[in-house]
Amino acid sequence: MPDEGVARFMDGWQYQAAFVIQFRPETDIKAERFEGRAEHIPSSRQTRFHSLDELLAFIASTLSEISNTEEAQS
Repeated sequence: MPDEGVARFMDGWQYQAAFVIQFRPETDIKAERFEGRAEHIPSSRQTRFHSLDELLAFIASTLSEISNTEEAQS
């Protein structure tokens, strides 16, 4: 049986807001070109992005869903 502290952490915002961001070699920060993949750890939802705006939109959308779900459960 998992430790209660671990279970509480896994339900907490720290875990629910965890992402992995992988940048492809084509990324050139000076040229403002961002290529890669992002994954939301708890849901395994993922996307490929071709700009910083696309990456940020994915993160914002995912965090908004989490927030809305938490509010509905309250």
